[in-house]
Amino acid sequence: MNIFSARWFLFCLVVVNAVGTIWGVAWYWEQLRETPWYFLPVVPDSPLHALLFGIFIYWLFKGEGCLQPWRQFIAWAGVLGGIKYGLWTTVVISQYLLMPGTHPGPEDWMLYASHGGMALQGLVYMGRLPKAAMPAAAVIFWFALNDFCDYIFMTHPRLPLPDQVAVAGWTGILLTVLVALLAAGLVRRSKETAG
Repeated sequence: MNIFSARWFLFCLVVVNAVGTIWGVAWYWEQLRETPWYFLPVVPDSPLHALLFGIFIYWLFKGEGCLQPWRQFIAWAGVLGGIKYGLWTTVVISQYLLMPGTHPGPEDWMLYASHGGMALQGLVYMGRLPKAAMPAAAVIFWFALNDFCDYIFMTHPRLPLPDQVAVAGWTGILLTVLVALLAAGLVRRSKETAG
């Protein structure tokens, strides 16, 4: 049996993502308290998508499908969000780590490792996504809206260095394009195999 389909492994992923969601909300807590209520949905990027990914994996663990459109949206958002925000965080922290004179602490390394894991789990479970174009397109629209709010209304996460806004913004936009291409490729491939 493939380890990524084993029930014990799926259960471990649910637990890890639940812990990551709680830790992420705690990390964002001060920012969330200072954010106007109407921007709250676009602030906690990583914890939100860890939660959605955990829900998707829980459905796999229970052997449940993703037939309803809202479940398909959650699955796509969890998987693609893990890839996007996992890679975004590793890029931003990598830039910080490579700057002369910086002094990374344990939290920086924890963020680096945990977000690398987010991206990896998204890549591993991409093939298990429901092959539905509309939920995938809705998720890409959500990511684009999130990028707009992050860098026009400055709802992005705290950055290790104050001059990282441009790198963070362009990285977010490029990763939205990347996951859009991945989603289009998955949907197109599923239509070719179905036809």
